[in-house]
Amino acid sequence: MASKYVYRRHLPADYVRLLTLVSDGENFHGSLEEFRRDNLPYFNALSWCWSSGGEQQTTSFTCDGQSFTVSQHLYNLLSHLNPKNSHSSGRIWIDSICVNQEDIEEKNIHVGHMHTIYGQARNVIVWLGMPEDGSDLVMDSKKISELNAALKLLPSANSVTRTVTAPGLLPHAEDPIWKAIGRLCDRDWFYRTWVIQEIALARNAELLCGTQRLGWDDFVNLIRGISGAGLASICRGPRSTGITRPDGFGVLMDLAWTRTMVQKDDMSMSYLLHAVRLKEVTKPVDKVYGILGIVGEDVRSAIKVDYVENDQQYWKAYVELAEQILTADDPGFWLLCMASSRERPEELPSWCPNLNCLTANYLDFGSQKWQAGIGDETAREGGIRLIEGSFNIQIPGFRIDVVDEVVYIGGPYSAAVGQEDRGSDGNTTTFLEKDTLCLALTQRCFGHVNDALDAYARTLIVNSWIDGLPIQLSQSERVQIAYEDCKAYLTQKVSRTTAADDARQQLGQQYITQLGFWQERPFYTTKNGRIGRGAFNMREGDAVCVFYQAGPVFILRHEQGSGVWKLIGDAYLHGCMDLDSMPEAGRGSDTTFIIS
Repeated sequence: MASKYVYRRHLPADYVRLLTLVSDGENFHGSLEEFRRDNLPYFNALSWCWSSGGEQQTTSFTCDGQSFTVSQHLYNLLSHLNPKNSHSSGRIWIDSICVNQEDIEEKNIHVGHMHTIYGQARNVIVWLGMPEDGSDLVMDSKKISELNAALKLLPSANSVTRTVTAPGLLPHAEDPIWKAIGRLCDRDWFYRTWVIQEIALARNAELLCGTQRLGWDDFVNLIRGISGAGLASICRGPRSTGITRPDGFGVLMDLAWTRTMVQKDDMSMSYLLHAVRLKEVTKPVDKVYGILGIVGEDVRSAIKVDYVENDQQYWKAYVELAEQILTADDPGFWLLCMASSRERPEELPSWCPNLNCLTANYLDFGSQKWQAGIGDETAREGGIRLIEGSFNIQIPGFRIDVVDEVVYIGGPYSAAVGQEDRGSDGNTTTFLEKDTLCLALTQRCFGHVNDALDAYARTLIVNSWIDGLPIQLSQSERVQIAYEDCKAYLTQKVSRTTAADDARQQLGQQYITQLGFWQERPFYTTKNGRIGRGAFNMREGDAVCVFYQAGPVFILRHEQGSGVWKLIGDAYLHGCMDLDSMPEAGRGSDTTFIIS
């Protein structure tokens, strides 16, 4: 029996191990070789999920005459890279084999260099696992080529009928290939943090499922074509995650867009961190370490990989990344918009996002086109500043109001599936009850009934349509009609059919969709008779503040006995989202907020 594998030495930073796999036609074995990082031979790199479906089974293969233990999931990959019916060999970089996982110092060094591995590899192989759930249908490159050609002929937002079976056209709606596509996109690999940089940096990438290979670009074009034609609903797998967290289709599109940004050297840190927050990792610190390859050299060089200190205190890595972003991306208020989360380490500063909290149904206001702190009077010294020697930040601005009542109004959608829930105990029933209460609170704040209805209808959807553009003052009648149509639709037992013309019907549905986006945002009133949509853990007495150079307003909570504030979250305050027309009622003097 072969002895357990022992690495020859601690691998220096300027060297890389590569695994050479050799098949004799019946069995395969491996050998690890060391090469200087600046003189690497041709090799492939593996992108994979360390476990598949939670399996923990292990096995071993022979490497340099010794027994190397790997997961069954990885062993299956090694077997399929070297089919037993053909003589073959090749070099490949696999993180769990080519980096000694038991040598923490070696791991710290080489995790920081992974971007050079995936950037230099001739090909990045995406291992999706063994064939199942009809995956062979999707991995058929000829069939996918035909599907892509047919999808290009469709107008956007088309639909599949059961009669579309002619050669060269799309399969009918019940053809098993559609569900097979959705289930393939639901595999664990698509939800893993590390794959973001592995795909983004790849010169070329291909999917491998069993023995079948499919080009990455071919698969992306397939999903893009299906989505563009309005056919995604017939493909959805069981892992669909709701209206604010993307399923496999959305994840794939995020990966494709990130890859495009990296290739154009135009990475959006806001986009990247939003994607990372929804990904999965074994170690929370890898939410940072897993993207170091694509964050830019200045940020990467400033963050030291340390699995000893940061494995348990992972929040320190989050703060380190956030500080680098605020330093480089002034003013960086989008980062503060991400800060609110349901769970967070006690030590994590209130202004720093907890990247390990998915906040699956909580959208921030970072993309809204507001100007609460942007205008002609914007302070010259506006923006966020780090306070040296602490985890605190300082931001100039002013207090505009104080929170009075808070109502968790909810919305019409089931958070789990992103569909309307009409049951007697469902989301819609609860929303309609809370809606009546919130409208009454609004009418107490406004002297005129029509003014109250206008403000309320706008506030429920944060005064913006799906494109993020503010609703114009001249559109009062339009937004009120949309609100009334929304309520009429939600109180019906069946979907509306001929109740209104197409334009009005579409407007009401758009209102419902927008309402669903913000349904986790509580409704609130203020001491000065205003209304808004705030942060989920806000409460009476919290301050509503404007930060110079920021788009939304922010909810702050004063720490008793100190001059320091806690950031609760970003918010919308009706009538106060434009600095140049900011009302004077309740406005405090300019100050500098210290936020811990």
